[in-house]
Amino acid sequence: MGTGVRVGLATALGALALPGCAFAAQSATLETGATLLDQPSGQPWAIGLDVDAKIATPDGSQPSPLQRIRIRFPHATLNAGDFTTCQRKRLEGRKGPDGCPPASKIGEGLAMVEARPLFDHPLRARIDVFNGVRKGSGRELLFLARTEEGLSVQLVFAGVLKPLKGRYGFELNLPVPRIPTVPPFGDASVVGFETHVQARKRKGGRRISYVEAPTRCPKVGLPFLGTFSFKDGTTATAGAKIACTLTSRPA
Repeated sequence: MGTGVRVGLATALGALALPGCAFAAQSATLETGATLLDQPSGQPWAIGLDVDAKIATPDGSQPSPLQRIRIRFPHATLNAGDFTTCQRKRLEGRKGPDGCPPASKIGEGLAMVEARPLFDHPLRARIDVFNGVRKGSGRELLFLARTEEGLSVQLVFAGVLKPLKGRYGFELNLPVPRIPTVPPFGDASVVGFETHVQARKRKGGRRISYVEAPTRCPKVGLPFLGTFSFKDGTTATAGAKIACTLTSRPA
């Protein structure tokens, strides 16, 4: 699939002579959360990590296509090396997600995509997240996005999660491929996404999670920072925090 993009059209189209969209400046919001999976005494807490972002324009028009996401995470223990990996070429192959070992899937989520004037409402795309191979000092994360209505689009794209020093512990640098529609219309735009990473396995005499909570927490909470870059050359930033006191949720 080349860059990992496959596009088809699953609905009738009309008014093909209409011009493409004009884009206005956009803003972003970021929300984060953590699910406490296990709280063993004297050991790091096993957590599931939630990231939710929304992109909008002041006048409600379609945002410029998203080209890159950078999210900085707080200091934590990342056990990626203990989990099964998948190679990008396997995810891009004919089997799609079935080409990856089942244990390499570490998360899932949902994205919302706008493709005006073809559709007057955002389209839903399911997201699956896989643990990739090492990339230098970092770790590749693989994303598979598949629309559930309207346009039939499948995207495979990869980001690199690298350790940082200072206020943040990690940064995910994720290029976002273009989402073409049909001529003469322009590319579709991502207007929101949410992902939930919650993978666990047994190692030795205990169960470990893909992410374990840091052993120390600033009084102001665990910080996150998102930077979003768009095709029109603009950027938007948004921050979020998780309170230091995590609470468990019913199973």
